[in-house]
Amino acid sequence: MLRSRLDKARQDARIKSWDPNTQIPDLKGKVFVITGGSGGLGLETANNLARKGGKVYFTARSKEKAERAKEYVRSKSPDVAEDQLVWIYLDLGDVVSILRAVDEIKASTQRIDVLINNAATLKDIGKMTDAGWELGMAVCHFGHFIFTNGLLPVLKKTAAQDDSDVRIITMSSEAANVYLPENYEFDFTSPSFVSGVLPYEPWTWRWFQKPLFDVNMVLYALSKLANALFAQELQRHLDEQGVPIRSLSLHPGEAGTDGSLSIFAGPFKSLLRQVMLTSDQGSYHTLFAATAGEIRERAEKYKGRYMVPMGEVKAVHPVAEDEEQARKLWETTAAEVDRYLAEIGHGALPEW
Repeated sequence: MLRSRLDKARQDARIKSWDPNTQIPDLKGKVFVITGGSGGLGLETANNLARKGGKVYFTARSKEKAERAKEYVRSKSPDVAEDQLVWIYLDLGDVVSILRAVDEIKASTQRIDVLINNAATLKDIGKMTDAGWELGMAVCHFGHFIFTNGLLPVLKKTAAQDDSDVRIITMSSEAANVYLPENYEFDFTSPSFVSGVLPYEPWTWRWFQKPLFDVNMVLYALSKLANALFAQELQRHLDEQGVPIRSLSLHPGEAGTDGSLSIFAGPFKSLLRQVMLTSDQGSYHTLFAATAGEIRERAEKYKGRYMVPMGEVKAVHPVAEDEEQARKLWETTAAEVDRYLAEIGHGALPEW
C-alpha cells in the first residue's frame, strides 16, 4: 500500500511538471478521433489538441452534451475554429451506433493521425447489453474493438503517407494492479469473461475495498485490463503486416472528475477531490502519448506497451506477459462480435 501511494505521488509530480503549452507541438493538419470527448479527461484532451491546431472528431451520446463541450472549448480557447471540433454520436454499448459512427467519420475524413479510445463507463457496471455482454466490458473493450476495426483502413492509409506518425491510444488503468491479485484465476481464453461472471471475489476486495465503492471495481479492472491486452495484441497484428502504426495503452493518473468520483461511497467524495488531479492535469498523459516526439523516436520502447505517467513503461498485470491470454482475448472478442453481427443481419468484421 505504501509503495502504491509513493508511486502515485511520483506520477502526480511528473504530471504537474509537464506543461501542455510548451510540450505539445503545432498540430495543424493533424486529425484526431477521441471517444468520450464531451466531459472529463476526454473533453480536456480535445480542448488541448484543438487549441494547438488539430482537428478533433469527438464522440458524445447526445447533442446537448456535444454543444456544451464545444462551448467549453470556445470559452477556454477562443482561437479554435468552428470546424476544428466535429461531434459524432456514439454509444459504445450499442453495436449499431458504433457502425454508424464509423461510417460517419469515414465519410467526413480520409485522414486520421491519432485515434484515442478514451470512453469508459462506471455507471451500471454488471448490467447486460443486447449483445449479451457485461456493460463495462462492452463499452470499454468490445466497443473500442469494433470502433478501431472500422477506422483502421483510414489509419493505415494515413500511415502510408510520407512522414506520417499514426498512433492508436487505448485508455487502461492501474485498477488491474489494485483490484486483481497477481494470481487471480480469471481466464480470457474462455467466453465467460464477456458476461461479467467472476470466478471469485478477491478477498482484499470483499473485506477491505468493497465498502468504499458504489460499483464493482473488479469488473471495471477486468475491462481495463482487456484494454491493455487489446492494445498489445493490436500492435502484434500491425507489426506482422508491416504497418507503421504505434498502438499503446496508458493509465492517465488519478483525476477527480465527476465520473471517477461517482464510484466512491458518499463520505469519501469531497475528501478525494482535494487530493486528486484536476481534469486538465488528468489529460496530460494522454496528450503526451498522442503528441510527444519521443513515442515516435523510441517506437520499440513504447509500441504495444502500457504506460503510467509520464511515459513510464510497466506491466499492467502479470497476465499481460501471457501471450495465449492476449491472443485468446482477441479471438474470443472477434468471435463474439461476429456472432452478434450475424444475429442483427450484418456482415462479419473486416479483416484487421
